[in-house]
Amino acid sequence: MNNVDKAKEYAEGKINDALNKVIVQAYMAGYNSGYQDGYDKVVKETSSDDIEYVDLGLPSGTLWSSNYLEDENNETIYVLQEKSKAFDIPTVEQWQELVKKCRWEQGSERIDHTNGFYHYHDWAICLGPNGNRIIFEKTGLYEIQTERVRTNEVLFWLKKGKNSLCNSANITFCTIEITSKSEFPGYKLPIRLVKKV
Repeated sequence: MNNVDKAKEYAEGKINDALNKVIVQAYMAGYNSGYQDGYDKVVKETSSDDIEYVDLGLPSGTLWSSNYLEDENNETIYVLQEKSKAFDIPTVEQWQELVKKCRWEQGSERIDHTNGFYHYHDWAICLGPNGNRIIFEKTGLYEIQTERVRTNEVLFWLKKGKNSLCNSANITFCTIEITSKSEFPGYKLPIRLVKKV
C-alpha cells in the first residue's frame, strides 16, 4: 500500500467519525427541541385550562386572569421571556390601561412563625371601574437558572409594545408604585393571562 492509499484510508476513517458525531449531535438537538416543545405545549394546555378571568369593566374589553399561571401543584410557573410569548400575556398597552383605569390599594398582613420570627405578606388590589377586582400577590422572587432571588415587588412578563422597550410589569410596595420596565430576558418571571371579549 502506497502513501496515497494510506492517506485515503486515514481520511475515510476521519470523515466517518466526523459524520457520526454530526449525526449524533443533530439527533440529540432534535430530540431535545422536540421534548421541550412537547413539554411547553403540555404546560400551556394543562395550566391554562382552568383559568378564571375577571371582567374589570375596562374600555378595551380586556379580561384579566384572577391569578398567575400555575402548574398542577398550584405553584406559580416561572418562565423565560422567550417562553412567555407562547401564552396570552398582556401587552404593555393593556398593562397601562389597567394601571390608569383602575384604583389601586395595598394589602398587608403580619405572619408570625413559631420561632419568634415574622414576615409580612403583601399584595396589591386592583379595583376595576365596574367594581370587580383582582389581586396581585407579591411574587417575591424571580428565577435565575435554578436559584430564586427574593425581591419586594410584583413582577411578571408583558408583551413588548411597538414603541416600548418595557417587557415586564412592576409593582413596588410601601409606596405602591406601579410601572412597567425592561427586565433581563434571561430571568424567569411569572405570567398573568389576558383575553379579549
